[in-house]
Amino acid sequence: MDQKESLKRRRESILEEAERRGFEAVVFFNEVIRQNPSNTIYVLPMALGDEHQTFVMDTGGDTTLVMPHWGAPQVEASGEFSKVIAIKQEKGHHIAGTREALKPYSPAKICFDLSTVSAQMAYRMTKELGVPVTPERDISDHVFKLRSIKDEYEVAEMRSAIEITEAGVQVMIEETKPGRSVEDLKRELDANLIELGAYEYSFDSSIGFIKQNKTEHLKHGDALSIDVGVRLKSGYCSDMGRNWHVTWEKETEDYMERAMQAQIEGIKNIREGATGNEVLEKANEINRELGFLPTPRTGHQVGLDVHDYTMPYAPSFGPIETDNQPLKADMTLTYEPGRRDADNNYRGHIEDIVLVTRNGAVCLNEMPYRVTW
Repeated sequence: MDQKESLKRRRESILEEAERRGFEAVVFFNEVIRQNPSNTIYVLPMALGDEHQTFVMDTGGDTTLVMPHWGAPQVEASGEFSKVIAIKQEKGHHIAGTREALKPYSPAKICFDLSTVSAQMAYRMTKELGVPVTPERDISDHVFKLRSIKDEYEVAEMRSAIEITEAGVQVMIEETKPGRSVEDLKRELDANLIELGAYEYSFDSSIGFIKQNKTEHLKHGDALSIDVGVRLKSGYCSDMGRNWHVTWEKETEDYMERAMQAQIEGIKNIREGATGNEVLEKANEINRELGFLPTPRTGHQVGLDVHDYTMPYAPSFGPIETDNQPLKADMTLTYEPGRRDADNNYRGHIEDIVLVTRNGAVCLNEMPYRVTW
């Protein structure tokens, strides 16, 4: 499956649901950069990093794109959309272009994905478009449910994001040695991730000291822990964590060994039908057995957002009530229980992305836990 086939599947499902609810057209309104755009990106990948776009698709098969004028001629020439409406990058022009795009439809037959619309703009749209932007017209619940279940293309994109992340982390670990600063390591890591093919970072990476003995420059016996992820041009994200020695020391070796064992054993409890809360409970059983303090959470959905906002329609790994629903095949979640040693307060970060299958969990990460020793 390629991106075109994946997009066709997503759009068809949304239109079928819209028609079932009595609507003829679905509106995705991408107001400003980074303002909850992920549901728009789900049906319009080109929306990543852009703003002032409205994407309208209808049950008759037509698609209309309202977009900034500077790129409109090229998009129109591509023939990808039935109609392209060029606007200036300003909210009033965006509203006017959207009004033009919605002229063919009865106001009663239009629905929205309200996850991409600010409260301010919802008021303006209600007044200036003559279409009440009300909860009954919101189809974002269906989009969130779709986003929680990944197809082959989506999983392949996440594997690519993971591959870039792991390659960058490997280079960073090889450059770790006494005398270097964590700040320099992070700068080099960030630069390498982009050079390796990342579109951007899925969040700001962090490097911590396992012994909680942070100093300006690394020294013999230190041990580090990373939390890092990237986003591809398609929008899909990675999120991973690993622990490693600056130079080997027995006490941190013991901590890392137990943390690795806990990660391996914990992933075995992830399967279709298990609830997020059950996965958390099992993780804490393992923590107790291996001398770690309880962890308040164990992981989260991941996809077009590094913390995929698909709740309450899909569970994360505890502990809230909505996590008490079963995992489904083809969900992708991170597994990252906190592991803080009860005696010496050592704490690090191992994080993998797992794919839920009918036969258990498949770890999408390939980088070993034992990276340098």
